Amino acid sequence: MITLGNFDPEVQPRALDEYVAHTKQLTGVQDWKGNKLRGDKDGEWVDFQKLAGSDMKVAELQNFLKAAGFFPFGKVDGICGYRTTSAIRLFQEYVRTVEGQEGIGFPDGKLGPNSEAHVKRWKAANKKADWASFSSAKPSPEYTKWMGLLGKVKQKYAAAPNKTLQLVNQFSQPSDTVKVANWDFNPSKIHLVGVRRNETKVAARAGERKFDDGFVLLINGLAFKFYGSTDPGETSNPKGMPFLVQGQHLYRFGWHKLSDQNRVYNALKPLSSGVLVVRSKDMVLTDADLAGGLERNNSINIHWGGEGISTVGAWSEGCQVFVGKGYINHNGKVVDCSQYAAPNYSTLGTSVNGIYQTKGAYTVLGDLVAAFSGEDNVMRYMLIYDEDLALTSDAGIAKELEILRQFE
Repeated sequence: MITLGNFDPEVQPRALDEYVAHTKQLTGVQDWKGNKLRGDKDGEWVDFQKLAGSDMKVAELQNFLKAAGFFPFGKVDGICGYRTTSAIRLFQEYVRTVEGQEGIGFPDGKLGPNSEAHVKRWKAANKKADWASFSSAKPSPEYTKWMGLLGKVKQKYAAAPNKTLQLVNQFSQPSDTVKVANWDFNPSKIHLVGVRRNETKVAARAGERKFDDGFVLLINGLAFKFYGSTDPGETSNPKGMPFLVQGQHLYRFGWHKLSDQNRVYNALKPLSSGVLVVRSKDMVLTDADLAGGLERNNSINIHWGGEGISTVGAWSEGCQVFVGKGYINHNGKVVDCSQYAAPNYSTLGTSVNGIYQTKGAYTVLGDLVAAFSGEDNVMRYMLIYDEDLALTSDAGIAKELEILRQFE
């Protein structure tokens, strides 16, 4: 079996040290437990282990994953690190949901005999993922539709910025929130779109996070859709809850919950200086809240939020949070992840009814970003409002987001 931390016998100790150093450089995290890798379970830290008892070497697997379209920008180094593990899970999920070969089981990022048999099947047939025929230069119709909408959103707010975006344009300090004129929708980059919906709906209780928002990942000419919340949750800050402002923000691969190394996990973090937020003392963001101005916040991460939990103070006070229960894939298929979507930390990395528990749909998003990221390690996150969907005549966009409500 090939799993996180395995490396080929030919790999030298220096290469393992360089891998950890490179990870620290990319993520900005220096305080790791030696050269260990963070696993899924509470308190799980994985040692590097020389591969033994496997018919396939790590480098051989990496070459296959690159050729098949699951690891396009990955490095063939003989080390099963985070990105290789992500590519393994993407392959497992693809075989299960796109090919319909449910016998492979649920994606766990471990190449055991069952998954290895499917790798050999693909190699013998010289198969490639169907998305290998798409790219930023040859995008899918769904990708083109969303990129077209983003262009119209920029045109609208460049001509007439609302009060929030006027404050963004006037903000003089460095931040990871981009001024309207510089919004960049280059198709060669990775884009995530958050659609904040029902923003004027008052929560039943103060501080209750509502899972009623949509997310669209635009990557390599493809579009994947997810469900979650762009609203803040409960906070002890006397100034109120931090709403991430409308517009484009720069994010990078990093880690969430760094305050607890028994529970820290992969997430997307503001690139450097922090993103801009508006404080509000209730769950409704109004122009009156803007009187307090904007502030930078370096802890508004993009991360997993369980199966879909909306209790008071759930998960994070201001982060963009994903539900793990399901998503819509690049072919428009609704994928139910509930059987392997852990509802909380304590079940992550464990087996429930024989099924390995992951962060479900969020894992798919994280794996896509990890496997398809280039060396710049930047993802552009564009937060728009429900009303912005009216800029397109294609009603399918709103309808597809409505489909995701079943995962609330």
